[in-house]
Amino acid sequence: MRDGRPNYRSMQETNTPDEKPGPSATSPVHAPAKTAWTLGLGGLVPFVLLSALLAYGGRQTIGFDTVSLAFSAYSASILAFLGGIRWGVGLRPAAHQRHELILSVLPSIAGWLLVLVPAPYAFAGFAVCFALQGGWDLNSARRGKLPSWFARLRLVLTLVVVLCQIAVFVRTF
Repeated sequence: MRDGRPNYRSMQETNTPDEKPGPSATSPVHAPAKTAWTLGLGGLVPFVLLSALLAYGGRQTIGFDTVSLAFSAYSASILAFLGGIRWGVGLRPAAHQRHELILSVLPSIAGWLLVLVPAPYAFAGFAVCFALQGGWDLNSARRGKLPSWFARLRLVLTLVVVLCQIAVFVRTF
C-alpha cells in the first residue's frame, strides 16, 4: 500500500506449497483478470455484429435508423460503464480523489450527448471518446493505479471498438 491505496505493481502472487512458483491462471489473483477478459471479449460482440451490419449495408441497411440507434446506445452504455470503473478508482483513498471522481462522469455525459448526434458524426465522436478513455486507462495502469493486466485488456478492447466506430463512420458518411 502506498498513500492508503494498493500499488498493483508490487503485488505478488502467492503459491501454496504444492504449487510450482509462477502465475497460475486458476489462482485467486488471476480470477478477476480471467473473468474481466471473458466479459470484455463478450462485450465486443454487439460492437462487431452491429458495426458489420452497418458497414456492410451503409445507409441502405434495412432498419438503418434502429440499428444505428442500437449501436449508439450500446456505445453510450459502455462509455458509462468505463466511467464507472474510473469512479471506483476515485473512491479509493488517494491524494487526487476529487479530481478522479469529477473526471469519471465525463464518459457517461459524452455518451449521452453523442446518442443525440446524428449518424455518422456520432460514430466519429464515439471513436474519439473510446480512444481517450483507453489512453486514460493505459496511463493509469502504467502509474500503478490499475493492474497491469487491465492495461492489456483495455488496449485490445479499445482497438476493436475504435475500429468498429471508424468503419461505421466511413461507411455511413
